[in-house]
Amino acid sequence: HGQMATVFAKLIIDDHDYGVNAFVVPLRDPNGNVLNGVTIGDCGHKMGLNGVDNGTISFDNVVIPKDNMLDRFASVNDKGEFESPIPSDNRRFFTMLGTLVGGRIGIPRSALAAAKSGLTIAIRYSDQRRQFGPEGGSEVPILNYRMHQRRLLPHLAKTYAVHFALQYLTNRFLNRTEAEMQEIEALAAGMKSYSTWSTRDILQECREACGGKGYLSENRIDALKNDTEIYTTFEGDNTVLMQLVAKNRLAEFRKSFGEMGSLGIINYVYENAKTAIAEKNPIATRRTDDEHLLDGEFHLQAFVHREKTILASAVRRIKKLIDGGLEPYDAFNVVQHQMIDVAQAYLERIVLEQFQIAIKAVEDEPSKAILTKLNQLYALSTIEKNKAWYLEDGYMEAVKTKAVRKIVNQLCWDIRPDAVALVNAFDIPESCLAAPIAV
Repeated sequence: HGQMATVFAKLIIDDHDYGVNAFVVPLRDPNGNVLNGVTIGDCGHKMGLNGVDNGTISFDNVVIPKDNMLDRFASVNDKGEFESPIPSDNRRFFTMLGTLVGGRIGIPRSALAAAKSGLTIAIRYSDQRRQFGPEGGSEVPILNYRMHQRRLLPHLAKTYAVHFALQYLTNRFLNRTEAEMQEIEALAAGMKSYSTWSTRDILQECREACGGKGYLSENRIDALKNDTEIYTTFEGDNTVLMQLVAKNRLAEFRKSFGEMGSLGIINYVYENAKTAIAEKNPIATRRTDDEHLLDGEFHLQAFVHREKTILASAVRRIKKLIDGGLEPYDAFNVVQHQMIDVAQAYLERIVLEQFQIAIKAVEDEPSKAILTKLNQLYALSTIEKNKAWYLEDGYMEAVKTKAVRKIVNQLCWDIRPDAVALVNAFDIPESCLAAPIAV
């Protein structure tokens, strides 16, 4: 029923290509009839989200007046000449796309809501579902089993962490200034990827953790899975968006240290090394006491070290490739897998940092205590996930990564009594949850 569309198309004047620009194009007349030259089709049935009416539009010699060009960032004057305050075609295009950042924030928030629903269903069910038990004793709730806690509770901790990180992103977007828009765009792209990938993994684990009950449509995890699966690719494919995040981190690096010269890299690594040298001594790399492993400063330091080291490594590699005669495009192509690591380490640091900041603002002491445990579980389960990197880097020795694994298990056990209260705190109306096993 839409009567017009914003169409992104190349602008070509006298055989000169001025890149992609935006135009308002009429599609139908007031009576709903499709206009000449416009063909509209339906995409057909999808694996989920069929309430969204996706379609295809093609144009054949459709003519629009010059005034239909959206000209905030570029225009054609009365002489037919192209004008723009932004000389670079690529930069202009990405500036136009910046208008869509709000949508890119909406997607991860929606994904987060689905993760909260899935976890509420799975954790409530596993608190009630009884199976096995000691010989001669009664059956016990399956959430009492350590492996079941391991499957769900780190995901619960991560969901709380993402919640606070997305609040931070939303507030930055609402109070944005022009100067910080590029950074906010990159953060939005990164959090969209981080949150939607997280939701994909969480819902799969929730489905499996509920066994056959999770497979029944009445318990809604199938619909949550199918409807959010597309989140990993719409509003931008996650892998491509992570490269955008990494390029932003490289740009920030250049701002701090000038061109990617050897001196800049040395300065950056040196600043990082001042902390790293202290942390990489044998005592620190092997330290396994609870006080140290549960310390928020240790967590943040470990995340920052990983972020800075991976970024410096990527910069060095790109510089070496370009100095060796490779074109920048090809150099970036060679290190693409490393670029994803750059983005991932940056996002993990942001998420942890914002979780820690949010906890400081909590005044209710019992709430603060359980949120602190969730924060510790997020931090240490993430370190555990990245333990191969920490071992390769020499930041930790095997005795320490084993101790991390042990304390992750203990945190899951400690959080278990509050697990149902923590999902109830999401305050999802029962009518929205609508899963018989979650009652």
